[in-house]
Amino acid sequence: MAVASGQTTCDRCRAPLVEDAAYCERCGERTRRARRMVRLAIRVEMLFVALVAVLVVGFALIYYVQR
Repeated sequence: MAVASGQTTCDRCRAPLVEDAAYCERCGERTRRARRMVRLAIRVEMLFVALVAVLVVGFALIYYVQR
């Protein structure tokens, strides 16, 4: 079974990357792994905002019905 290796060179400038790097030390480009992590973080934040909005609307409806 082959183990997937990390990204070894920068996609923009082709400079070698240190192991588990998030950015290229030469040009500052994010690595593929760092881009995936940012996308995941954005999705989690959007889910959290949507959950808060649903809770606010739900409590507003409960308040409106009880008046």
